[in-house]
Amino acid sequence: MKWFIVRYVYQIVTGKGNHASQFDEQLRLTMAGSSDEALTKAEKQADEFHQPFRNHNGEMVRWNFICIADLYEIQSPTDGAEVASTLHEPNDVDAFLDHINQRKNYLQKLLPYSTPSIKLF
Repeated sequence: MKWFIVRYVYQIVTGKGNHASQFDEQLRLTMAGSSDEALTKAEKQADEFHQPFRNHNGEMVRWNFICIADLYEIQSPTDGAEVASTLHEPNDVDAFLDHINQRKNYLQKLLPYSTPSIKLF
């Protein structure tokens, strides 16, 4: 059996959909014997991950499956294994680094005792 990363794309629709469009991209791990088997398995599972629910306004919230956007075979997961990587070429480097720093600060507030020494660069 082999490990694969599957990128699912969903559109989130609340109520009658009279709101700004929302899309959810998810990276999930799956195990299969081949890429064809992994794709078939991923497509079968796509509608199982999110059940519709009512939000605080009583509106139904649904994740409408759009597609499997990517499928990558990876090595067996181990501690520290890379799962995904994104290359950024920002037009505004300072704004990009400020955004990253805000995320770092959020994590430090969320997990103050487990990540006391997160450093940015």
